[in-house]
Amino acid sequence: MSGTEVGSTSTGGAAVVAALAAHGIETVFGIPGTHNLAVYEGLAGQSDVTHILARHEQGAGFMADGYARASGGVGVCLSTTGPAALNVLTPLGTAFADSVPVLSIASEIPSRGLGLGKGFLHECVDQLGCYSPVTKFSARVTEVEAIVPTLCSAIAAITSGRPRPAAIDIPCDILDAEGIAGDTVPEDVDGSGSDDQAIHRVAEVLDSAQRPLIWAGGGVVRSGGFAALARLAERLDAPVFSTVLGKGALPADHPLSAGEGLLHPSASDMRADCDVLLAVGTGFGQLETVSWRLPMPPVLIQVDVDPAMIGLNYPVQDSIVGDAGTVLEALCEAVSERKPARADGVATMRSELRRQSIERCGHVVDLIDAVRSGTPREAIFVNDLTVAGYWGRYLLDVYEPRSYLYPWNFCTLGYALSASIGAATARRDCPVVVLTGDGGMLFNIQELATAVQHAVPLTVIVLKR
Repeated sequence: MSGTEVGSTSTGGAAVVAALAAHGIETVFGIPGTHNLAVYEGLAGQSDVTHILARHEQGAGFMADGYARASGGVGVCLSTTGPAALNVLTPLGTAFADSVPVLSIASEIPSRGLGLGKGFLHECVDQLGCYSPVTKFSARVTEVEAIVPTLCSAIAAITSGRPRPAAIDIPCDILDAEGIAGDTVPEDVDGSGSDDQAIHRVAEVLDSAQRPLIWAGGGVVRSGGFAALARLAERLDAPVFSTVLGKGALPADHPLSAGEGLLHPSASDMRADCDVLLAVGTGFGQLETVSWRLPMPPVLIQVDVDPAMIGLNYPVQDSIVGDAGTVLEALCEAVSERKPARADGVATMRSELRRQSIERCGHVVDLIDAVRSGTPREAIFVNDLTVAGYWGRYLLDVYEPRSYLYPWNFCTLGYALSASIGAATARRDCPVVVLTGDGGMLFNIQELATAVQHAVPLTVIVLKR
C-alpha cells in the first residue's frame, strides 16, 4: 500500500515519508515525539517504509549505522526536537569517523521562534549548528515544497564521493502544514570515475615491484570492490592485509588473505621485504599506524575517493583519486599476471600470529575460536570496545564483506547492541552475533526491548571483567 506520492499535495510529514520511499528506503529507526508526529502519521498511512521503534535516540542512530554498514545502503533515523535530536549526535559522530551514510531527520521548534531563545518547548538555540562537526551535509527546511528536494540533495551528498552522515531539521509547523510534496526525483550521482593516466602509471609501478602488498581499507567494502580486489591480488601475487573497517573485503580463507595483522610483529618480515604498498580506501589513521609510527615501504601508492586524504598522513609516491572498486577493476586490466608464489608465506605469517596470540592471551583465542566455529560463514559480527573485539580484529576469520562491524575510528562504547539490530534488520538471512562487555552493554541495554518487540534475532555475548 502506498501513501503520499512525490508531487502530490500532502503534509510535510507525509512528504518526508514519500521522499524516503522514492529513494528506496525500506526501513527507518526512531522515536515519535510532540513535534514530529506528522512524520509518524505519514508512516502509518503507507507500507513502503517500515519503522523500528527504538527506546533511546542514540539507539536509533546506531541502528541506522548498523543498517547502513550491513546493507551498503543508507541508514535513516528519526527524532523529535532538542534533547532527542542531540541524542543522535554520538551516532552521527561515529558514522562520520567511519564514513557511513546515515541520514538524521529531526523536527524543530515552530518557525516563528527559531533563533530567538524565547524558551519554546525543546528549544535548542542552534540545533542545526550542532550537526556541523559530524555531518557532510546539513540543512533546515523552511517550506513543505522544499522537503523532497532537500532530502534528495542530502541523500545524493552522502552516497557520492566519501560517504558520511547528513542531518535535516524541519520545524514542526512545516511538518504539520500542507503543500505540494515537491517533484524532484532521486539524483543520479556517478562519482566512480578514475584517472586513466594515473591507472597506467600505477600499473607500471606495480608490474615492476618485486614484493608488492595491498592494504585494503573500508573504502573497498563501501565500494563493493570485493571481486576486483581478489582478482588484482591474484594477478600481482600480492598478499592482502586489511584495516579493521576493511575486514571481510577478501575472504579469510583466500590464500593471499593476510588478515588484519599488518601492525602485528608476525608481519614484520613481510613489511620489511615490501617494496611497493598499494593502500586502497584507508586514511592511515592513528590506530592503524601506531600513531603514525608504522614505517612505510620505499613506494607507497594511495587510492582514495576523497582527494583531501591523499598524502594527509603519509607522503605518497603516487596516487589515484577515485572509487575503490572502479580503480581496482581498472588496475586488474592494466597489470600483468604473475605466477603464484607467495601464498605459503602468508600461511606462515598467519600461523605465527596465532601462535604469538595463544602465548599472550590463550583464553581469548579459545573464545574467538568457539564463536567462529559455532557460526555459519555468512554470520555478521558486531563489536563493542572489548578485549574480544581487540583480539578479534586479528583472529576472528571473516569470509563475507559487510559482516564485521566495529566503530573503529570514534571507538564509541555502547555501539554494538543497537547497531546489531540495524544489521539484523537489513539482512534477515544472516545470523548476527554481538560481542560486548558488561559495561558497554549497559549503555544501551534498553534496546533489547526493541529487538524483542520487532522479533530481531540476535546472539549477544557479554564479557565480564
